[in-house]
Amino acid sequence: MPPVAVTTASPTPSTIWRWSLLRISLGLISLAMVADFVFRGLTVAFASGKNDFLEVYTGAWLWRHGQNFYDSALATSTSIQLAGSAMLEAIVYPPSAFAAFVPFTFLPWGWANFLCLLLSLIGIGVSILFLLRIGNFSLRQRSGLLLLAFVLAFDPIHQAFHLANIALLVVPLCLAAIDLAQRHRDLAAGVLISCATLLKPQIGLWILLFYLFQLRKWFIVGAALPALPFLVALLRYPVPLATLVFGYRQNLQHHFGVGGHLGFTPGSLPFHVNIFQVVLYQLWPSVNGVSLLAHGLFLCGLVIWAFALWRGKFALPVPLAISSLIALSFISLYHSVSDTAVLPLVLCWAFKKEDEQQWSWPRRLTCLILLLMLLPGHSALMRITPHLAAGIRTAWWWQLFIARYFVWLLFALNIVLLRGMWESAPTSSQAQPFFGRPSASAGGERGEAERGIKRRARTGRRLPQKLRFVSGHAFSF
Repeated sequence: MPPVAVTTASPTPSTIWRWSLLRISLGLISLAMVADFVFRGLTVAFASGKNDFLEVYTGAWLWRHGQNFYDSALATSTSIQLAGSAMLEAIVYPPSAFAAFVPFTFLPWGWANFLCLLLSLIGIGVSILFLLRIGNFSLRQRSGLLLLAFVLAFDPIHQAFHLANIALLVVPLCLAAIDLAQRHRDLAAGVLISCATLLKPQIGLWILLFYLFQLRKWFIVGAALPALPFLVALLRYPVPLATLVFGYRQNLQHHFGVGGHLGFTPGSLPFHVNIFQVVLYQLWPSVNGVSLLAHGLFLCGLVIWAFALWRGKFALPVPLAISSLIALSFISLYHSVSDTAVLPLVLCWAFKKEDEQQWSWPRRLTCLILLLMLLPGHSALMRITPHLAAGIRTAWWWQLFIARYFVWLLFALNIVLLRGMWESAPTSSQAQPFFGRPSASAGGERGEAERGIKRRARTGRRLPQKLRFVSGHAFSF
């Protein structure tokens, strides 16, 4: 196919009008979402009651005083003393999270909670900034504005904020690490992703494994820097390690055992458990059998993911590969709804639509599934369910599909992302393995050439001869 010259077409008045209307609409949506964060979050920070951060705050206070933070009775009495919350505290956060949040314990609970929410709001803004950088978007583009409005309206992010979940502090660390790794700053990337993993392993661990698998020397060194001091502090902690492990296992049994509110047997929360076991158990009421089947599905997905990565010579789009790996962990390993705040990362791949032919069905379906996740389905179900007839609430179709709709969306997202990885695999002439060295950005040299063409087309500068034509591809802006 002969080379095709880059062309620029003057926008029509109708195009300008539609673009202006879109910008105004997305701006109003973004302002409304920010108002929700402020008026339904920050303004009630001093109200008494339990949220997710109280567990971390209580554990950090006990860590500072050298006591057993996994002792449920001690944690509950401490929580009553600090925040006036009489709810049972069976802490399951890692000790590293308590060590990191010790400075917060020098503040009263109300101010510590306010500071956590304020940092979470800043974290949302930082996350958007790094998503724009990773996806090479600009707020002057439709893709950039859509990404901004999407993140601000994403319901799991709102849930995480109102619950004061530290996922909103971990996600920007993860995105910053990905951005640094793509810019070949491995030492700093390793430090950041190690800190994220120490705070919330359910999110950071998968990104850490993705980059460790590449055997990038300075990334490994950076990842070890925050971990080693914490291990020394944990080994020197006044409470014996065996006592901590015993208390931790008891707390896990309380939350995830048979009848636990975070498990998949009767007694679990009706809408907020996202592991696939909660669906399988309704079809096959066997705890061990369902657990084995769900973990088997996770391992099968992991094998397909690894094979797709190998098939593409490890040159697949990084946002797609990392998002697919994280999404796979939702199949059988516990995550709160707040943990899905990291999933908008995949939009850095899905929104890449240089031309209509490249916007494949996996990208379209990814956007559709995340759009359904964006809607406040959990809140709607919690409000309408008490007003429904008992026959509807206990019907098999309601329990299997409606109440667990988010589980099915996550499962569908896994299938679509794995398909997207398979289709995104470059040919052998394009793919270059990156073991032992920093990976190239998604798309390699051709992607850099295309981005160079776009930047010069937007600024009106003359294109260099080597970028003026791209063999076999036509571009219009």
